[in-house]
Amino acid sequence: MTQATGFLEAEGYVSIFNAVDAMAKSTEVTVSGVVKLGGGLVAVSVVGDLATVEEAISLGEAAISANSQAKFRSIVFANPCGPVSALAANPKVLGT
Repeated sequence: MTQATGFLEAEGYVSIFNAVDAMAKSTEVTVSGVVKLGGGLVAVSVVGDLATVEEAISLGEAAISANSQAKFRSIVFANPCGPVSALAANPKVLGT
């Protein structure tokens, strides 16, 4: 089974926590962490098999859309390289 990594970024903690709640309750992904990026943006990383990560990110986006008008962006890496896997496992703001 190939491990995949997904990142979801949105405006504000409330939006991201709604997304995390939906993702964690509905799928078998591991939520690696939540990071404040600055400028009001917050990101979450999830790890699991590819189909599950894609489903989790989609559910997270739907939760954000349903509960707020916050803007969001996401990306899923089907077979992430070492540095992306390391960032997903231990998210932190670069330069801090």
